[in-house]
Amino acid sequence: MKILYLITKSELGGAQTYVYQLAKYFSSQGNEIAVMGYPGGWLEDKMKEEKIEFYPNKYFTNNLNLFKHLKAIKKIKEVVKILKPDIVHSNCSMAGILSRLAVRNRIPCVFTAHGWAFTDGAPFLRKYLAILIEKFISRYCQKIICVSKFGKNLALKYRIAPKNKLVVIHNGVEIGNSLTSQKRTFEYQKIIFIGRLTEPKDPCLLLLAFNDLSPVLKEKSEIIIVGEGPKRKILEKFIQKNNLNNKIKLLGSIPRDKIFDLLKDFHIFVLTTNYEEFPYTILEAMSCGLAIIASDVGGVKEAVENCGFLVKKGSKEEVKKYLKKLLENPELSKRMGQKSREKILKEFSLEKMLEETKKIYQKLC
Repeated sequence: MKILYLITKSELGGAQTYVYQLAKYFSSQGNEIAVMGYPGGWLEDKMKEEKIEFYPNKYFTNNLNLFKHLKAIKKIKEVVKILKPDIVHSNCSMAGILSRLAVRNRIPCVFTAHGWAFTDGAPFLRKYLAILIEKFISRYCQKIICVSKFGKNLALKYRIAPKNKLVVIHNGVEIGNSLTSQKRTFEYQKIIFIGRLTEPKDPCLLLLAFNDLSPVLKEKSEIIIVGEGPKRKILEKFIQKNNLNNKIKLLGSIPRDKIFDLLKDFHIFVLTTNYEEFPYTILEAMSCGLAIIASDVGGVKEAVENCGFLVKKGSKEEVKKYLKKLLENPELSKRMGQKSREKILKEFSLEKMLEETKKIYQKLC
């Protein structure tokens, strides 16, 4: 089987991790795999490591640029003509739109919606333009994979595609690389936030909640922020202003293959965000046995429900409440972490995601 994966950007992110997982797995199964994306980035480097063909498309952009879009479509057609793939699997909004226009059902096409452009919180004009485009483009693929039930329900709500074209396959994480540390103690708890320091993420909310804790609880804990982005300067000013240099550290970006090693030394994972589809970072933290506090947005509830704490978007008081609860009750923090890991093993393993995707390919071929 020949499979061509397309994704708009090659930078490190959830969608890129997903493409890497699929490309690596199906290549190891003896299939001929190729990936197309914007040149220069984490995904291109990983494909080279795996000896998987990477086709750069310098015309991929998320901005509305008709000239570049037409050039990108031409490049897709050229590569399809060379490869003659059995399956075209596109990811992310723009690559998904352009690839489906280029192929137009001449080859079985799968599209994975990692996050709809018309999700809750999207600007009004962008939201309804995205709905119109996705309704039209959906005719040019056989299956749409939604990475959460929330995503599927959103697509059904706006009648993007018929129900039988939409399927939910949750993101999955590697269990073998995420064994919890046997030496972890809970008298002193380390809190971690991972994500790009830009919208939709809201790391400032975590810092505000932490700063409101009693001196005793602050003494029992610390925060590490992993990620880069424009909000870093705001965080630095807040830390300086409130004399929290010895309690909050900004690590910057960390290579993905180092994330699991980092997580093993932590106790609580916090994701404060304004909107999200189904983030890998929560699954990775759960697989390492961390207690979870996360904003109740998008498909986050599907991962965290019954094994973590969900907070209302933008609620400093709720974040503070659950931080306090976990820091005052180390045994609770430990139990919540164990529940997290059990849920990953049962529902969100990488093996499950790969097998469910494989079934779709087999039906289409």
